[in-house]
Amino acid sequence: RAHKVSDHLTSKLVAWYKEKQAVRVDVDKEDTRIVFEKVLANLARSAPPVPGFRREKGGKTSKVPRDFLLQILGEDRVTNFVIREIVTSTLADYVKKENLSVKDNKISTTQTADELKSSFTIGAEFGFNATLELEDAKTEATTD
Repeated sequence: RAHKVSDHLTSKLVAWYKEKQAVRVDVDKEDTRIVFEKVLANLARSAPPVPGFRREKGGKTSKVPRDFLLQILGEDRVTNFVIREIVTSTLADYVKKENLSVKDNKISTTQTADELKSSFTIGAEFGFNATLELEDAKTEATTD
């Protein structure tokens, strides 16, 4: 079964301005671990052959120890890919679920890349804030 990060995603609307929406997204520790493992496997598949380890059919590098693979690929590089995957997939799912129309894909996190990276730990909860710039301001009719 395909596991989506958004299966266990907690997101809540923080603020709603005329054409902007601020959202808080929290991802549980199990999902950060799962996304990390998937990203590591994908990067390993596209990496050059690892000396001392044969490639299996389909290009999969067989049984390379995770720590060794991390060292070869670069832990910072893998972490950046994991954070990017979490941010893009969770926000895309949120936009789709809420049926929002985002202007020119203008979605940004309020934290810098370095702040996101310093707050991320594999297998720990991870959260971030994002701002979405919307096409039209949704207006709610209020009746008194």
